[in-house]
Amino acid sequence: MAGTKMAGATCVAIALIGSLLWNPSSNAQVDTDPAAKNILTLEITGVREPAGRMACALFWQNKGFPRKHRRALRRTWVDVEGETVTCVFKRTGLGDYAASVFVDINGNGKLDTNAIGSPKEPWGVSQNAKARRFGPPLYKDAKFTYEGGAVTISIELVYDD
Repeated sequence: MAGTKMAGATCVAIALIGSLLWNPSSNAQVDTDPAAKNILTLEITGVREPAGRMACALFWQNKGFPRKHRRALRRTWVDVEGETVTCVFKRTGLGDYAASVFVDINGNGKLDTNAIGSPKEPWGVSQNAKARRFGPPLYKDAKFTYEGGAVTISIELVYDD
């Protein structure tokens, strides 16, 4: 019986020491995925009127750029609530991209254009690449290289008044 008491006391002591040494924060799981730190932010400035929703798209090739957001590698929508709008793309892979944005003022989910194809709603692309004389900016002119980490790309909205 003395051995049983001794074994029981030893178990209690081990449990007590273990509970004192256990620290929940030291057991927190660490995200070892390097892509978790890859956050690409688009900061869109020049909003004249905070209304509608901003469509943000990230393209990895020229196909569909800049107008066909459904062909983009990544896309998101955010509410326009101030002079600056931020779109965040988490876990972004490394490589070359071009970004395209537009403000959907009337809520129809697309960039409205006039009879000759010029945008009727505010728009912008990375590198603030300019529209060509008879067409949108080219992918190669808006392209940037993303090498990882937390990076912010600035885009100024264009109004074709």
